[in-house]
Amino acid sequence: MHCHVDLMQSMDEFSKAALEERINLLAMTTTPKAFEIEQKRIGNFSNVQVALGLHPQLVFDRFQELGLIEKYIHVTKFVGEIGLDFNKQFYHSKELQIDVFSQIIKWCQRSPMKIISIHSVRSDKDVLDILEKYDCTKHNKCILHWYSGTLKQLDRAIELGCFFSVNEYMLNSRNGQSIIQRIPVERLLLESDAPFISDIKTVEQLKRSLRHCINELSVLKGNEVPMCIFETSHRLLEIY
Repeated sequence: MHCHVDLMQSMDEFSKAALEERINLLAMTTTPKAFEIEQKRIGNFSNVQVALGLHPQLVFDRFQELGLIEKYIHVTKFVGEIGLDFNKQFYHSKELQIDVFSQIIKWCQRSPMKIISIHSVRSDKDVLDILEKYDCTKHNKCILHWYSGTLKQLDRAIELGCFFSVNEYMLNSRNGQSIIQRIPVERLLLESDAPFISDIKTVEQLKRSLRHCINELSVLKGNEVPMCIFETSHRLLEIY
């Protein structure tokens, strides 16, 4: 539910190999211009959905592409990667990030029924404030990607109806495990954040990462987890 296919050596070959392995992909883009390219290159693969994004880490340099978000928001159901990142190296653009994220969420409300993958590093309260302000979770499915915030805000996100995509780094950390244990099983989704986790470059490596996640989730949350995640993911992706 969250990977960066355009950062693979060949997005076409990677998508084809994933199709042969029966792996469905929600492909994030980090800029609207990347969305245009990726949609043309792999948008016709039956196992791939391309999301329209503007990554918060790139907002300072690429905010002028916001008009392309407005252009395409009405023709795609999938939005991501968007959100806020208040780590030290990106904190200088905090107010601009908030403006951009708020605007995208407002557009999602005007053109609803979106699947939205959201980055929320050191910004979980602000992200949820914006989702709540625009009542975004009422008519859209909001997925918090690699959530690492407080348990207080986690409970708030669950109450708002958010979903959570989890990866092997989360499952390998004590904090990640405590977060996952608190999430209702029907709100859990799988992600790889490839290629950023474990330097995933091939579909075989992706398979290993996802299998590891499923195995660890089954231990942590119960044997019903794989089928529940499968059903939730297919419903959101509309791939069968």
